[in-house]
Amino acid sequence: MAMFDDEPASPKPQPTSPSKYAERLRQRKLKQLSAEKAKKGPVEPRGGFGILVAYVIVAYLVGTTYAAVKLHPSASLIQAFLAFFLSLNALICFWELALAYRVDLIKKRGDELRARTGDSQQERFAAVGSFFVARCPPSQWFSLDFWSRVWWTYSLYDPSYGDKTTFGFWVDATNGHVTLPPTLLWYFGMTSELVDARAFGIVGLLAFYQELLGTVVYFCTFFANGRHVGKTSLEVALFVGLSNGLWIAGPVVGLYAALRCVYDGDYSVFA
Repeated sequence: MAMFDDEPASPKPQPTSPSKYAERLRQRKLKQLSAEKAKKGPVEPRGGFGILVAYVIVAYLVGTTYAAVKLHPSASLIQAFLAFFLSLNALICFWELALAYRVDLIKKRGDELRARTGDSQQERFAAVGSFFVARCPPSQWFSLDFWSRVWWTYSLYDPSYGDKTTFGFWVDATNGHVTLPPTLLWYFGMTSELVDARAFGIVGLLAFYQELLGTVVYFCTFFANGRHVGKTSLEVALFVGLSNGLWIAGPVVGLYAALRCVYDGDYSVFA
């Protein structure tokens, strides 16, 4: 019996202190809240009165297109179409500034959104729809943070817009800076004839060709890198084909109008 008396007793488990137990509960609660937040998606910006994003975009396009056509003495179909396209392109250029300066936010939100939607077409459609019905208060109309949502929503179909090493990111990030000045020149110049017609046409040739080239290369990289894999034909046609296809139709019409300005030496193509 003495030999057993000499053996040390096994240590008794120490009870968890109240402070450590409370800390564990707090960490668990934080994880639950984080998971619920990721599941629900980003919180809409606050600012009181807000208009649906879809209404803001439509009102802008209708207003700017109508103004350009109405102010022209005798607008042609070419002038009307280019007024719409240039208005849209100016808006996209502003969104591309958000892409350039909010890429880290776009990557973070895009990753969260893809994790939430998974491989479900229905969930991706719902995410796109939620963007257009989001409330946009006047205080957010010129917010790069707010409009960065365009890109982290689009990243459901092309994650390259959250990756600064890709062509898709850089072609649009630079486009927002480089293409905005000639876009505004052409939007106002078709009506006001701000510069000599031939100089106006040369600027148009450079700008529209660059837009056309960028779009064609983007389509090539999108399909060559397999970013269409896992998406339905309807999704690719709507959110990639149709949206980017406008930047083929618009530049083609713009190139024709620019050539006419150069060869005719006047603005008659818009009358």
